[in-house]
Amino acid sequence: MNAPQTPNPNPREVLTRTPKRISITVAWETCRRLQERSDKEGRSISNLASFLLEQGLDQ
Repeated sequence: MNAPQTPNPNPREVLTRTPKRISITVAWETCRRLQERSDKEGRSISNLASFLLEQGLDQ
């Protein structure tokens, strides 16, 4: 039996699935803590912030 074929996605839909860049302002202490943790984990602040946001949204 053949697997069902998935239709080609609309190009506009594919574009909306790409990562989006945002800009936020955080308290000085929050930034310091993010920098400290990102240094310990060997990742960028933006990568860590993205991870933490996703984790928080999944809870």
